[in-house]
Amino acid sequence: MEMNQLFRKAAICIAVALPLTWLTSCSDDEEGRIEVNSSAPAKVSNVASTSGPGEVYLTWTIPASSSFMYSKVTYTNAKGEEVYKLYSKDMADENGTMKATIGGFVSTEPVEFSIYACAVRGDNSGAITYSATPGAPAFLAVAQSLTVEPAWGGVKVGYKNETAATVFVELNYNAKGTPDQAGSHKFQVAGNSEGKQFVHLWTSDTDFINGGEAMISMTAQDADGNASDEVSAECRTKKVAALDRSGWTFPGYQDSNDATIGYSSQEAGGEGPSPKGRVIAMLDGDNGTFWHTAWKTASDYPHFFIIDMGKEELVSDVSIRRRSGNNGTNTGQTIYTCTAANASGTDPNTWGWDNHGWYSFDRESDRTQLFGMKDATMARYIKVYYAASDKGGNFVMVSEFNAYTPAE
Repeated sequence: MEMNQLFRKAAICIAVALPLTWLTSCSDDEEGRIEVNSSAPAKVSNVASTSGPGEVYLTWTIPASSSFMYSKVTYTNAKGEEVYKLYSKDMADENGTMKATIGGFVSTEPVEFSIYACAVRGDNSGAITYSATPGAPAFLAVAQSLTVEPAWGGVKVGYKNETAATVFVELNYNAKGTPDQAGSHKFQVAGNSEGKQFVHLWTSDTDFINGGEAMISMTAQDADGNASDEVSAECRTKKVAALDRSGWTFPGYQDSNDATIGYSSQEAGGEGPSPKGRVIAMLDGDNGTFWHTAWKTASDYPHFFIIDMGKEELVSDVSIRRRSGNNGTNTGQTIYTCTAANASGTDPNTWGWDNHGWYSFDRESDRTQLFGMKDATMARYIKVYYAASDKGGNFVMVSEFNAYTPAE
């Protein structure tokens, strides 16, 4: 919080406490006025630190001074800029201990921090200076671990992060020999994780590098935008083709808001005539129509839908597009498939679903998003599940859904 915001907050609190007679009077009388205690508080004490990956974890004890409002920590960041962070007194624990994680460092050279105890207007008794040493930044080690291998409809980027810090991997790519057929993608690598991230090499809203050679440049980054040197790779994507959706259905479909065995809910009244709001809008080829989970009758996460493709198909990828121009939808989903042989009984919850994993969803983008399965698999049914942890907006809204099959 900026210093002037803190002052405005204090001023508002004071104004609320003033008697009504003061609010209706413009006299110069001092009676009823409240004085702001801006005297300099005592200094902070007991400063200590531990090191983390590109980070320093600071602790200190705030003063008991009645005028104390916040701590200010100044230091020089990795770009050589003098910066500061503010910590309200309300952030301290019951013992008066303040904790702060300060990151964005790219070397293990000591960093000098100046910690001030400030009154509401910034008055202070001077700083306590403290030198702390950050650990090696996580993104450098992650960059060294990056690998690329072919995948159906894209590539798989391998990574390993042995620290607790979150790292971001950014790809810039183009079709070999065609520099203007290019794009970029960024994904998050959680702390203490290892795996392979499917990346769909989109070059426009409708085109992607499909069965062609791609030139790829990758960097690993921290949350402050500090980045590793580029890691270059050349990789050929494996070609896929969209499946024919003309025979696809949703089990138990009916034109109402109610849940069925094929979906958690739909909005069959508030979005207009069919197919608007219904699950069937996902299969009509029109980006202007969409499935909307029920809102005229209450519904909440988790949500799901099941598609019956009518016959066994070899599925390598699925694609999902959000409702155009609306980010009030999910941030991720889990994808399952099931063969006809494993779909025994009338309750899909008992079917033998094959879990292909969780995939993040960019709810800020109107672009069709492709998700590569763990491997191409035979399936008749596809289930997309939205857990409570996938909730980005109050509803799920999908304009188009499709599945792809290997084409070479």
